[in-house]
Amino acid sequence: MKTMLQSPSIAPALTRLKNALATRADGGVWRLDGVVPVAQGGTAPRDLVIVPAEQVLILAVPLPLPSQAKRIAALPFAIEDRIADRIDAVHLALGQKSPGQKLPGSSAEGGDWLAGVVDPAVMNAWVLAAEEAGLGDAAIMPDALALPIPEPGRWNVQRIGARILVRLPDGTGFAGLEPLFLSIWTAAGKPPCDEVTPPDTVAIALDLRQGIFARPRQGLSASARRVALVAAAGLLAHGAIATADTIALRSIAAKRGAELTAQLNVSAPGRFTGTDPHEAANIAAEILPVGGSAPPGALLPMLTRASVALAPFGGAVTIRGMSFDEAGRSLRFDLDMTDPGASAGIVTALRQAGLRGRIEGHSLIVTGGSA
Repeated sequence: MKTMLQSPSIAPALTRLKNALATRADGGVWRLDGVVPVAQGGTAPRDLVIVPAEQVLILAVPLPLPSQAKRIAALPFAIEDRIADRIDAVHLALGQKSPGQKLPGSSAEGGDWLAGVVDPAVMNAWVLAAEEAGLGDAAIMPDALALPIPEPGRWNVQRIGARILVRLPDGTGFAGLEPLFLSIWTAAGKPPCDEVTPPDTVAIALDLRQGIFARPRQGLSASARRVALVAAAGLLAHGAIATADTIALRSIAAKRGAELTAQLNVSAPGRFTGTDPHEAANIAAEILPVGGSAPPGALLPMLTRASVALAPFGGAVTIRGMSFDEAGRSLRFDLDMTDPGASAGIVTALRQAGLRGRIEGHSLIVTGGSA
């Protein structure tokens, strides 16, 4: 497969990358049975281990703040009067925006967010169980949140053995044995209940793997993959321009930078709030795949090194287009050379950068060399 990146637009490359990543299979769903995750039916956006909701306090918390980072910082202060333990003795996780009815005291703008509170020792045991089962990259979520959200004024429930799972209209939920359920149900005014089962595709409303228990970075969610796609284009163009004017992509880089910042704001809210595309690219790079053979992992390092090597020849070379051969791991630059004598110097500069280069007609072929 060849990925073309040719002036005036690199949209075809972005489309091909989107299609390639869109074919990835969804994750599976596992239920923690004792200390062993057992596969159950259904899929999730990524691998998901659901754990007993009895051991997690699930809250809808008013956090009418503009960014995820600020909401995370404010979360301990927003819930400290709602839990019995010291705030530094528990593990906190922030989930999706509460989709249902707002709790008393919530903001008019709908600033309620799902949050989970769990004993760190319990959380550590769940992470170890997932890792021992080969699910080290899986999200961890209370099982009550796997149920669909009910209509206002109703509860969705599922009976699993002696346990009853409950999902509430504000997006929160709980689980317990029947006597506890009956007590809570009675105290809530005996709302009508509907028996349901988790949908075929389970949404991850609250991933407990945050902070010190965060998932490894080798896996990417669908949102992160979308950011990575735009980041690939943005890093490619901006990296090339920052190191060499020989690649005529300055206007394209500006467009890709705007795309990248916009996508970050949509797909990873709170991660970036500025306008500098270079800063946005650095943040997006944190969620790009680490290692592996799939683009842009092989493309970006090679392009950066080639751009540095070509920088001194900006007056002798004009690059009209570029393509990347994934199978052959090679870059092809279509050149206009005003100084044919620069060919030997270009090849030498690439070799000093750890790459191999050769001139074929009006093209420069660059392949990986020793680092």
